Amino acid sequence: MSALLAGARRDAAAMSLSVVYLLLGFSIIELALGAWIWYFVISLVGLVSMTALFAAGMRGTYHVLVNHADRPITAIIRDIRGISLATAAFYLPVAGAQVILTSVFWQWKTHLPEFAWDQTLSSIDRTLHFGLLPWQWLQPLLGYWPVTFLLSINYGIWFMVMWMFWMAVAFSERPQRTQFLVTFALLWIILGSFMATAFASAGPCFFGNLGLEESPYAELMSYLKAADQNAPIFALNVQDMLWQGHTGAGSEMGISAMPSLHNATALLMVLASRGFHSAIRWALKIHFVLIFLGSIHLGWHYAVDAYVSFAATLLIWFGIASRYQSRTPIPQF
Repeated sequence: MSALLAGARRDAAAMSLSVVYLLLGFSIIELALGAWIWYFVISLVGLVSMTALFAAGMRGTYHVLVNHADRPITAIIRDIRGISLATAAFYLPVAGAQVILTSVFWQWKTHLPEFAWDQTLSSIDRTLHFGLLPWQWLQPLLGYWPVTFLLSINYGIWFMVMWMFWMAVAFSERPQRTQFLVTFALLWIILGSFMATAFASAGPCFFGNLGLEESPYAELMSYLKAADQNAPIFALNVQDMLWQGHTGAGSEMGISAMPSLHNATALLMVLASRGFHSAIRWALKIHFVLIFLGSIHLGWHYAVDAYVSFAATLLIWFGIASRYQSRTPIPQF
């Protein structure tokens, strides 16, 4: 119990944000208690599963490469048995806060209003990029199916990279740990929920489905479908699944272009990677650049979606730095 209370005190900021977000969900989008409990359970199972896989993978790799263990699985089991109940209880509050955040976000995304900003965002993109759309500038450089295939893979692993990084920071004691956790939560709440509601948009890949005008992204989508004949462009399958859900032909997951959480969290990981091995920092920087290029080239986002996300991420990260950057040592239990 003392470990649990200590963890709750240390992660009070992240927990408070999640609870406030939950209450806002009940009041603004009128979450149903039963539905939220279902999403909470799903999110909990997902977090526990990802944590177990991540921990087992990292420890297994360590035992094989560093300890040269003949039986890495046995070594992993020994590590698990060595974790005290107090240590697990200490990190339980931050895990609970993240489960609440995730369970509310996925439901909020399905309650976004009708898309009203796509035409405006596309026009802003054209104005900012000297009369051409960003994908048209990039196409001569990226318009080769092997490049598109690699960008699609990188974009597809974003979720795994993001959660691995979250776990590596949340279940550790790094100088910027609280700053990262608070920024992470604020990005999902402010950008992923409130700004996504205010600037409801579908994105270039769905522009032609909105009935606005002749889509200026039709040529891009035709290229992506042609590239898919040479190598699987996974983004196309996800886009089809999302649109089917939006039209009621599948499970609704929600569609939102502005602002881009992919770009926001990719930048956040670069900012919070201080103290990691240089190889990891460089990998995250490359991942960040490829996410930005892929978000445009694969038709997911308007460039302005990313620009707004970058500005908001930097504003939040540095805005709270003085309050949350200091290191708090782990109590001994």
